[in-house]
Amino acid sequence: MKKEVKLSLLAFIICSSSAYSQNSFPGKPKKSTARSTMSIRPVVIDGKASQNQGNSSSQPFAVARSFSFGKPQDVSNSVVYNKSNGLPIFIESSTSSITARRGFDGNAERACFQYLNELKPLLQLDNPEQDFRVTSQETDAQNKTRFRLEQLYKTVPVYGSEVIIHTNEWGNGETFNGRYEKIPSTISTDAKFSGARAIEIANTKLNPKKLAFASPIPLEESSVKLYVYPHKQKGITSYVLTYHVITFSKLHRWEFFIDASSGTILREFDSTCFIDGARTATANDLNNVSRTINTYQIGSTYFLIDASRTMYTPSKSVLPDDPIGAIFTIDMNSTFGKNASFNHNVSSNNLWTDKTAVSAHVNAGIAYEYYLNKHGRNSIDGKGGTIISAVRVVDSETGKKLDNAFWNGKGIFYGDGDVGFKPLAGAIDVAGHEMTHGVVQNTANLEYEGESGAINESMADVFGVLMDPDNDWRIGEDVVKTAVFPSGALRNMEDPHNGGTSLSNNGFQPKHMNEKYAGTEDNGGVHINSGIPNHAFFKYATAITRDKAAAVYYKALDEYLTKSSQFIDLRLAVIKAATVLHGAGSNEVTQAGLAFDAVGIVNGTGGTGGGSIPPQDYPVNPGDEYLLVTNTDPADVNSLYRSTTSGTNLQALTKTLIKSRPSITDNGEIAVFVAADGTIHAINVKPGVAPGETVISSELWDNAVVSKDGTKMAAVTTQQDTSIYVYHFASQKWGRFKLYNPTFTQGVTAAGPVYADGLEWDNTGEYLVYDAFNQIDNNGGNDLEYWDVGFIQVWNNNSNKFGAGTIAKLFSSLPKDVNIGNPSFSKLSSTIVAFDYFDIVASEYAVLGYDIEKNKVNTIANNNTLGYPSFNKDDTRLAFATGNGAASIINYVPLKADKITSTAGPQTILNGGKWPVYYSVGKRTIVTGTEEAKSSESLSFSCYPNPMTNELTISFDENTIVTGNVELINSTGATVHQTIMNTNETKINTKELSAGMYIVRVGTNKGVGFCKAIK
Repeated sequence: MKKEVKLSLLAFIICSSSAYSQNSFPGKPKKSTARSTMSIRPVVIDGKASQNQGNSSSQPFAVARSFSFGKPQDVSNSVVYNKSNGLPIFIESSTSSITARRGFDGNAERACFQYLNELKPLLQLDNPEQDFRVTSQETDAQNKTRFRLEQLYKTVPVYGSEVIIHTNEWGNGETFNGRYEKIPSTISTDAKFSGARAIEIANTKLNPKKLAFASPIPLEESSVKLYVYPHKQKGITSYVLTYHVITFSKLHRWEFFIDASSGTILREFDSTCFIDGARTATANDLNNVSRTINTYQIGSTYFLIDASRTMYTPSKSVLPDDPIGAIFTIDMNSTFGKNASFNHNVSSNNLWTDKTAVSAHVNAGIAYEYYLNKHGRNSIDGKGGTIISAVRVVDSETGKKLDNAFWNGKGIFYGDGDVGFKPLAGAIDVAGHEMTHGVVQNTANLEYEGESGAINESMADVFGVLMDPDNDWRIGEDVVKTAVFPSGALRNMEDPHNGGTSLSNNGFQPKHMNEKYAGTEDNGGVHINSGIPNHAFFKYATAITRDKAAAVYYKALDEYLTKSSQFIDLRLAVIKAATVLHGAGSNEVTQAGLAFDAVGIVNGTGGTGGGSIPPQDYPVNPGDEYLLVTNTDPADVNSLYRSTTSGTNLQALTKTLIKSRPSITDNGEIAVFVAADGTIHAINVKPGVAPGETVISSELWDNAVVSKDGTKMAAVTTQQDTSIYVYHFASQKWGRFKLYNPTFTQGVTAAGPVYADGLEWDNTGEYLVYDAFNQIDNNGGNDLEYWDVGFIQVWNNNSNKFGAGTIAKLFSSLPKDVNIGNPSFSKLSSTIVAFDYFDIVASEYAVLGYDIEKNKVNTIANNNTLGYPSFNKDDTRLAFATGNGAASIINYVPLKADKITSTAGPQTILNGGKWPVYYSVGKRTIVTGTEEAKSSESLSFSCYPNPMTNELTISFDENTIVTGNVELINSTGATVHQTIMNTNETKINTKELSAGMYIVRVGTNKGVGFCKAIK
């Protein structure tokens, strides 16, 4: 795909010295939909900016109070609205005195419609007499009347639309409740065939259905009725003239909705009254072991849904598609790519012959019970979240048989095997391994690269082995083919060499640091080098028992490891966890140290062999700070404004209608945005310089952002092409990066992303953070749809070329009905992100902050819409929008030092604006992560003893004279000791320090280095 981009931006910078379906995340645009324009007015009350606390109500309905609509009496109405369509579902009317309605002649039905006419402004209807008809009327002993009315559209009833009206003895309306539809006037009411033909269509479809038994009683006659039917599909409602057919076969009652124009069956279901509920069955798994499985009966159909666990929440579940807190197993039908879809595993008689599905279902239950009973963890997310297993999964790109299994953030996906494996659902340790990847992501969130990625893999192996009732140390022994794995196992924790002598042997892993793989393949050896910590766990567990070691490792994972932890961090975390559980000086602590010693993960090393380097803040931009805001007032022809950070001194910059939030170069000079016509524009936003707006791409785009150094631009098209495009101005070349959902399995990606929308560059210019709409079809049911956030490497600063396109997710899994989007990096850190949160069911919005390194999430501010957050230059404030359209407001909240916690409620900056962007006009030096690593590699020192007691020694080589500063930093980030170093060794008195983990930071004339120590 060739994209033409003018080389205007680079010249511009030099001369001037930036849940579901598309509708399930309100405010996120569909492709090719332009965002509206808006006006900016500072809010001043008594000379001070007013405060706005926003609307963070968790109620799914909006409640309005005391509105008068001009009745003959003094009448007010309390109204509850349905937020999904804006129509009232409950109205209660009250009068100041009980008086007869003027002209009431005792005709209750006439009074009923008079009440409807009085409610027209609320109901958003023009002619209630034509829109409703009374289907029943009852008057009680107090002479009050209740009416049921069905909605009509051009005399045709609307399916499911019914309201109830209560009037008092004086003919006054008291309440209105029910649900109805706002139907476009373009819907035809002319059926193209008869009702009799509709019954024939239904019976033709019904006859092949396999039903359990024959009917001993006469069947009722089929019935048919014409309706306007609200057809809901992928979150969108369309209105179709439809025949509703009820017909019968054997003991079953079937309902069909058939398009009266095309004859297409829109919906069918068995409406026979059965007692639904949890059931059990017996079935053989892939190993021909008889298993008791938990199923669920809905009508006459049984599903592989386990609702027997304590985490199951029936009040929130919509079965079968949306069970909350259940364990259920689906079938991907060997579908892949854009055609990926799934079916439920079903049975008409609770007999199950699909051994693969049975195995997956059983193993998920075993893994759930292990974490609950052994570690008190309630499901993968620790909060009772649903566990999904999928069988018959194939390669997402080619459709070939999959020799693997993976966790993709939503569930466990099993291939049926090919060359090296039998169906992978047949192994409990495989299920435990994949589920543990989900647990890791919800605890330490270990980065899937290098040593941290190897720890991630090792933890998955550790807990997979612990779940296996065989109590051996092998992984995958139930599913490998010995022709490929002669040892009979995929991996072996007791002997990671696994019968081989080098990496050329399948299943071989190093078991000591002197064998560690140092290459770049396999994300820096995450599956290879995991053999080293695996063997350490084997040593530890055989010394103190498997159960004790499991408890220590779980605590280390849950409480002490962080995203970038290295092997030495794992050692320290395990020792610390053992100390907390069993006491300092205990055998459990001693054996932990010996286990890691045995594999070469030893104490006292900093620099190249040390622990993870804590992320350091970038310098603050020294220039003056401004706020760029897009206007929301359609009466104002200006679309983009610059203001001070307090919302004063507004300066209009352009009248071009804007489609996407502008992005700005780090020096605060150039902003880039997509105009309403889809073209990309660059404009100068530096004060004192004319805007000089330029079109830099005339093709159709949906969003575009400029890198902080102004050398690159990233963009997404108006098409759903599952790609992000990156343009390098100097080489005038495009790079195309296709989106995918990463897994923790080498060479395997998962389907899901449909397109990206929100984009932002990190400070280094190597990574983009983006949000994406994901979808997997559910044949005949509710699709799996949601928005999430990911990171993608699109540039490599070392090679000065396009990056590998590797992707990591901000969160590997999200709670049901939760969507996140519009991510934004902090100005000083690439490990702090703010983003929008929306719960579609609770109708709750918020702006959240996430510390990626610490895996910590905070609510920064509750909201009533998408906020599009933006950090200010020193991360002490976060700006975001509330409200919509002309009522949109720009706010900020002050932030604590952690950058993700607010210290006060929202303060209003401007009325009538959206998409706030803080920026500063100045220059700063951004040191990339690669350069930081190089600077720390020049240091090689020791810190011992570790664990420490009363003293910690920092020691360089005896021939090295070091001048610098030594800091001891506690787990909260506070410096608890600081000293000057001017020899090759210094000692720190740690006698008064409390127990815990500490970071030692040594800043010298030769660079910066770190080590970790515990007390």
